[in-house]
Amino acid sequence: MQQIRPRITRILCTLMITALMVPMFSACGSKGSSDEGKTAQPETQQQEQKVEKDPVTLKFPIWSTITEDLFTKLDLVNEYKKEHPNVNIELELLKDTEYENTMKIRNSANELPDILPLKSSWLINFKDNILPLDDLDAAKNNMFAADFKVGDHIYGVPESQFNEFVWYRKSIFQEYGLEIPKTWGEFISAAKKIKDGGKYMPFAMGGKDAWPNYPFNEFMPSLVAGDGDYWSTMATMDEPFTKGQAFYDAYAKIQELYDGKLMGPDPLGVGFDQSKLMFGSKQAAMIALGQWFGSDLKSMKDVDLNDVGAFLLPVRNSESDPFNTISMVDTFFTIPKTSKYPDEAKEFINWFFSDKWYSKYLTEAQLQSTVKDVKIDLGSMFKGAFDVSNLNYVLYKGGSEDYKKIESAIKFDVKKMGQDMMAGKDFNKMMQDMNNSWKNARSKLK
Repeated sequence: MQQIRPRITRILCTLMITALMVPMFSACGSKGSSDEGKTAQPETQQQEQKVEKDPVTLKFPIWSTITEDLFTKLDLVNEYKKEHPNVNIELELLKDTEYENTMKIRNSANELPDILPLKSSWLINFKDNILPLDDLDAAKNNMFAADFKVGDHIYGVPESQFNEFVWYRKSIFQEYGLEIPKTWGEFISAAKKIKDGGKYMPFAMGGKDAWPNYPFNEFMPSLVAGDGDYWSTMATMDEPFTKGQAFYDAYAKIQELYDGKLMGPDPLGVGFDQSKLMFGSKQAAMIALGQWFGSDLKSMKDVDLNDVGAFLLPVRNSESDPFNTISMVDTFFTIPKTSKYPDEAKEFINWFFSDKWYSKYLTEAQLQSTVKDVKIDLGSMFKGAFDVSNLNYVLYKGGSEDYKKIESAIKFDVKKMGQDMMAGKDFNKMMQDMNNSWKNARSKLK
């Protein structure tokens, strides 16, 4: 009996514990099956949180050192990784002069990146190789994406809007008693007065690199015409280089500027970097560049930003005429069809245009927003820049497919034409030759 008693005692204890636990389980279960789901849900959520997504690398090329500096300063890669720890943004800087051709070569090899920034004029060239983005939130909230549809689809979401300006040194204008010019005639007169003073170069022009003449040679035909899609309009004409047409009239004004030797003795011997330093060191009174130049100025040493202002390039003949100014929409984010991660690329583009990043980035870049209801403070350098009568924004576009065919056929290059004009090439002969080439190319389209 003494040997049996401990065993009986253990059995009784077990039975008592079990009896006590049964009501507890019954009480829990009596609340019904709906509560069972509620108690299980936190476990399911914890399990979901523990599931790690596969690592993804999104390749993202850029063509501007200014953009690279801004992305580095604002830490784009790690800012995105905070919310998407499995995604690495791999930035690649390419030379702006080589970017388009590099992407064409990669396209032929099916090696386009996951996010492909393009200029508006390149959308047509890549439209068969990029995804429609009509349903993307970033596209729906963008003020200009639909204006640049190719066919019936939105293929790119433009990052920023900016205007073209003449940047000037306030102290030099004050020294010569100059007001901000409101017409083309006043603009030329102001430059000549500075030249006659003999102390400063009126204009800094990096003509050696060709592209810095774009505010004149590329944009002025659209400004004179008041037509942001003037290249498409030209594609419907046989002889757009005839006197009285917007292109000819615009280029006649530009020739007056170049003939006046208002850009120093040798504008073709100076590259962009040197011309930028000439303006920054106050050797030159003016330089014509886009809104993006504001962030470039901030990065330069020993530049008194309080002495720098900006005004819109006036091309009109009188103050009663509309003041046409180019509004550029630039850097269209697209997604190639060959991307292995199209969903992740779309998620990145939506994030880029969200409040978490977009306003901070554009404020630093001193660019205007393309997103509805987002306004950017441009700062003191632009104070009064838009205070002109009859202001009219001309939204610049890259031209139709017919224009692209003509451009390719005759190697139409307005920046090269600008260099030829600076070099003293016969203006009227240039216009006659262009008419002949253009008409011949158009005849082959019919």
